Amino acid sequence: MNLKQIHTFRAIMVTGSVSSAAKLLFVSQPAISRLLAHTEQQLGYPLFERIKGRLYPTAEARLLFDEVQSVYQGITRISTLATQLGEKKQGLLGIVSSPSLGHGLMPQCIQRFTAQHPEIRIRLRSLTYDALVRSILDGECEIGLLFMPVTHPNVTATRVGSIPLVCVLPDQHPLAIEPAIDVHQLQDQPLVAYRSGSPLAKVLTRLFGEDHAPEHILIEVDTQQNVCDLVAQGIGAGIVDQAVAMAAARRNDQLLVRPLKQRHTLELYLASSRYEPLSLLARAFGDIITQEASQL
Repeated sequence: MNLKQIHTFRAIMVTGSVSSAAKLLFVSQPAISRLLAHTEQQLGYPLFERIKGRLYPTAEARLLFDEVQSVYQGITRISTLATQLGEKKQGLLGIVSSPSLGHGLMPQCIQRFTAQHPEIRIRLRSLTYDALVRSILDGECEIGLLFMPVTHPNVTATRVGSIPLVCVLPDQHPLAIEPAIDVHQLQDQPLVAYRSGSPLAKVLTRLFGEDHAPEHILIEVDTQQNVCDLVAQGIGAGIVDQAVAMAAARRNDQLLVRPLKQRHTLELYLASSRYEPLSLLARAFGDIITQEASQL
């Protein structure tokens, strides 16, 4: 049976007559009768018994109708899902970010997104650069947010904004009285820095200059969140992005945030597969990231 025959058979079963089925399908009654006769001839057995001008389904027809109904229920679910996806009311969005962004900018973007799309489930992973790229290539996550462009030929990365760098201080730090900090004021201060050779360590090197490296690095860490946690304990000063700093300061009133006198930023890049088109949900989330980044 082809789809047209199935539609016709179901219409007769639901309405109980050829004339009512014709009205349901917006076709003529003779057309329904001809198609039914052709279908029964093709199957080799009758689907209905004709008694005094009325149709009564055979046992075979009733069994067939059960299967047809299950197919229609599936079609209805597909139709509903297709509509919900278009309205961004159904689905799963996989996101990956660098660890620092997972603590800073990403939570506020997710808060905005879930307020607009409460039915959508989000899977967020915080990974290092190499693992982040692999996650996108393997299809585990649809989009990624990171601080650097991606060089892999199968991944595209678009700059979507930047985040200012700020200084974080313990509340009793001698520089706490300053409204803004010059990075060279930190040169001889105890400092919580980043693991040597890491992307964030290279950022600090550019910030201070090759000839003005900090003199008292107390500890090296992997993430900006680690910096904030240690600074809040009184272990030196640190430099992190504004989103991470503000989130950490809201949780701990012993952490002070001061702007840098010279504006320095971390560039933000949104990464995705070069060969897989973004879903409507991923595009909507990317728009939120761009909007949030523009306000920093």
